[in-house]
Amino acid sequence: MSTRDENLNKLSEMLTPEQFAVILEKNYSDKVLDLVAEYNDTFAATFADTKYKSETVEKLEGLLDAGKLDFYDMRELMEDSCSHNRNERYIDTFAETVNQENYYDTYAVFRTTNVTDVSFDDMYLGIHQGAYEANSFGMVQMNRDLAREMNDLGISLLICEEYDYYSDLLDFEDAYNENTYTFVPVQKHRLACAINDIFRQPDWSGFKDYLKAQLGDNMDKLTPYILNDMRTKYHEDLSMNKLADKVADEYDRFIKDIKQQPADRIVEAAYEIVQKDDIREFCSGADFTLSQEELDDLLAADNLLDRLYNKWDEMTDLHSLYDYDIVFEETASDLKAERQERERAAEQKRESISDNQQKPVKKRGGAR
Repeated sequence: MSTRDENLNKLSEMLTPEQFAVILEKNYSDKVLDLVAEYNDTFAATFADTKYKSETVEKLEGLLDAGKLDFYDMRELMEDSCSHNRNERYIDTFAETVNQENYYDTYAVFRTTNVTDVSFDDMYLGIHQGAYEANSFGMVQMNRDLAREMNDLGISLLICEEYDYYSDLLDFEDAYNENTYTFVPVQKHRLACAINDIFRQPDWSGFKDYLKAQLGDNMDKLTPYILNDMRTKYHEDLSMNKLADKVADEYDRFIKDIKQQPADRIVEAAYEIVQKDDIREFCSGADFTLSQEELDDLLAADNLLDRLYNKWDEMTDLHSLYDYDIVFEETASDLKAERQERERAAEQKRESISDNQQKPVKKRGGAR
């Protein structure tokens, strides 16, 4: 290791007077000066032109000295810092994480946070969750399969051709297959993570078609809140369709059974036939809303059509086609009460069994 004066003399010859004055002003440690003076003038100039504070450079040199960074990494970070220093706020988190976690991912996250608005923690979590991945250029990109799904939805994406040069994605397949492109993670970060949570689930294909049908050309207005709201609506619509099918199936079985009855029984059932048909028709129109919990209780019920008809029959003050929604709501309320009563009874039974198992067993007989 050269002396401080030797390194300063060497740097005075390598750098412009202005750059050398900055180096003196930054008052780097002997170790940093030794590192700077060891290589060519281009690398040395980054230590003068960097937007990093001296303390940040010292911390990076410490990681290099400890073997947590190699020289190529150090050179990249210093070159990057001449344009941006957004990631400087994460230096302590980076230093702590790179000592504990996967080096390659950690370095890529730290480097990428210099040119994005996604925080170190969010981006690193995104890697663990599969939304992002580190690429061979030491940068973080969106997971390629996730990018494909977002592109298929019609969400505009950006690509990165150089470290801090972005452009609109015009040909997805070329970008997907070309290793020199990366899908920028800064864009729609929270939406990307929200889609990543659901796009591998079995219902994704149907939900994606639903999103396209609902949003059309307005897909770029999609937000995580709208996505979750529409996913809830999608499942409610599916359940409503299942409910209509269930009621229709029970009505068909009812009619099939009635047709096998004597004529007088058919005449007696005329009112019931008409009312059940009205209930079936009302349900198939789906011109009302129920909560997912109500839908689940209705779908789980046996002989649902009979229950709906009996509820209709007992609510004599309604009896209007526009009041069938109340019949469904009241029936769902009854089913919920019955379900909760079963759950309470089951819980009491479990507690009783547990209490009996914990009671000490009395020994029979006494001392002789």
